[in-house]
Amino acid sequence: MSDETPEERTPAEARLAQLLEVLAVAVPPVDPEFTGRVARRARLQHAIVVPVRAVGDFVAALGLGVRAIVGMTPPDPRR
Repeated sequence: MSDETPEERTPAEARLAQLLEVLAVAVPPVDPEFTGRVARRARLQHAIVVPVRAVGDFVAALGLGVRAIVGMTPPDPRR
């Protein structure tokens, strides 16, 4: 513990404290099913994003290969 007295709040700090108190009270109760819906949606998005990224990476690699064959990319200076 400290023997020092707390500093007075500035008007901005006092207003912020008031707004945070209102926000803490104004939050509506959470639906019991909310957590389950969020988890299901996250699993679905993860199940979709992994194959889509794989296809995107394959198409990008294919495009780079075609560009290299056609000669649209500058030659690699390390060769």
